[in-house]
Amino acid sequence: MRVRDAYVDLPDVRLFTRMLLPVNGEADTGLPVAVFLHEGLGSVSQWKDFPERFVRACGLPVLLYDRLGYGKSSPRLEERRLDYLHREEELLSDLIGKLSLKKYYLLGHSEGGSLALIHAARHPSGLLKVITLSANTQEEPCITPEIEKVRIEYEKPGSKLKKALQKYHGIHCDEVFYAWCDTWTAGFFQSWNIKKELKLIQVPVLAFHGRNDQYTSLQQVENIRQLVPGQKEIHVLDHCSHHPHFDYPAKVVEVICHFIG
Repeated sequence: MRVRDAYVDLPDVRLFTRMLLPVNGEADTGLPVAVFLHEGLGSVSQWKDFPERFVRACGLPVLLYDRLGYGKSSPRLEERRLDYLHREEELLSDLIGKLSLKKYYLLGHSEGGSLALIHAARHPSGLLKVITLSANTQEEPCITPEIEKVRIEYEKPGSKLKKALQKYHGIHCDEVFYAWCDTWTAGFFQSWNIKKELKLIQVPVLAFHGRNDQYTSLQQVENIRQLVPGQKEIHVLDHCSHHPHFDYPAKVVEVICHFIG
């Protein structure tokens, strides 16, 4: 497997990217690229070995990037609003265009899954299929108390959580954490959902959700089942948390490879 790290410059923004290529693979072979979209506290490195598992099993190149404000990418300069994921989707579209990705899949975890679904609703010509892992499709009452528990852990003296996140986000660690924590618990965010976008999606969607997701209920994935008009495949995993790809990596990769075909 070959690894290529690079920075991609977009207007006023620099994004850190990592391309994983199959053995003897090149980015210009014509193979579709799987673009991975990380969660609300994530980064390229926090996917751990899951992208490598995907490449070996599916034989496709993977593009990972630190979303705006995360990891090694440019810091976020504006406060988040209700439409912050829609605004970030514009940046995702710019990145895909800058890299000239003609055919691609999107694989998103948590709010990265939300980002993938919002992008799919725009009917981009090169998008083949969408895979989501614990995607958020609406705000719900159970989210706030669980995130507040994480805030308490983060703010403890000598917090292990904070030290762990500092490894990935450095001096911007507090900005990353509070952008996520304060947005998802804010009063203005309680009306957030992407139900309108789900109704517009025409590409096939594969969605995973853990029955024991510590942040959200199965309503998140039921919205995909009920509202996406085209082909969809739903997998609810028993004894599974908010991270299906870490709890059941072999099963998740196997299902994804079959879905991709």
